[in-house]
Amino acid sequence: MATQFITNDKGEKTSVIISITEYEDLLHQHHLNLELTDEYKKMMDNMLEQEDNGKAKYVPFDQIKNRFLNK
Repeated sequence: MATQFITNDKGEKTSVIISITEYEDLLHQHHLNLELTDEYKKMMDNMLEQEDNGKAKYVPFDQIKNRFLNK
């Protein structure tokens, strides 16, 4: 399905119609790119400290991704 645009009376694009598959791909990509708040990271660090006596730490996804993709 081709991407379709809806325009207003002035010809300006106001909406877009995309396939469900493309929409789901965009949602998935969006979730991968979400950056966690500092408050959430602190909460995760606190939970990890309780689990294994402080040896585990939160590591951002980008740091992990870069480590494996740059090899």
